[in-house]
Amino acid sequence: MQHEQASRTALLIAASLVLLHHDAKYSRFVSKASADLCARVLEKHSAKTRLFLKIVRQIWFRPIAKFIERITIPGILLHYALRKKCIGELVRSALASGVAQVVILGAGFDPLSSELQQEFSTALFWEIDHPATQCHKVRACSEIGIERVHFIAVDLSAAGPDREALISNGFDPAKRTFWIAEGLLMYFPADIVSSLMKTASTLSAPGSEFAFTFMEKQGYGQLRFDSQTKLVDSWLRRRGEPFLWGTTRSELAEFIRPWRVIRFFDHNDLRDMASDLSDEIIAKGEVICLAVI
Repeated sequence: MQHEQASRTALLIAASLVLLHHDAKYSRFVSKASADLCARVLEKHSAKTRLFLKIVRQIWFRPIAKFIERITIPGILLHYALRKKCIGELVRSALASGVAQVVILGAGFDPLSSELQQEFSTALFWEIDHPATQCHKVRACSEIGIERVHFIAVDLSAAGPDREALISNGFDPAKRTFWIAEGLLMYFPADIVSSLMKTASTLSAPGSEFAFTFMEKQGYGQLRFDSQTKLVDSWLRRRGEPFLWGTTRSELAEFIRPWRVIRFFDHNDLRDMASDLSDEIIAKGEVICLAVI
């Protein structure tokens, strides 16, 4: 990420969720609350994102968006929506079973914590993200009442979760915690990912869970979506957000210790989340892992 600017990827995903919510075919995968918060971020971020927000809400833009998707990463929009839906279901299940704390690493403009704090009246939430991105999120959230969401500005590429900052904001390492790192770890080198995993483990009581995504290595160790075109490779490099880390499922189990893998969710599992997606293209390459300590 360019350190003086909000993550371009986070802005793109926010716009994608607004687009999907306004598409009758996919609107059920993105709640109105989620779309509204993403729209608020885009509205307040800059004149360019305000204009883009107006465009993505228009019916005439949908075929253009589909064309752009076909020449970049076919199925990526549905992947974004289903990835978020899957992780949302995992954390809701954990909260319903007694987990009291949720920490989202590299939250970007994800609306999950603001939704969950309305659904679970006693849970506490923390978002840890780069200050250049988080300041825009905080500004957008200032009008919607998020009393139990705490924002901690940290450059995770240079430092792990700030133990002192978490605890001073009410985090209790003795309580079970659900950690989330969605669409984040692929942008860090392996040593930073390993350090982050270990730091999170030291802050986690037994029974804590971690839902994170990783790029599954392709042939010759390539880190990319299966159908990703060279246009995307160039865009990520130019924007300073290339994929740096990926692994295989067999290698991951050892890499994330002391976390223990519970389950993987790939594009086929995401497809199974709805009965009418059998013919839909869903981008393949990024896998969700649920781990426990």
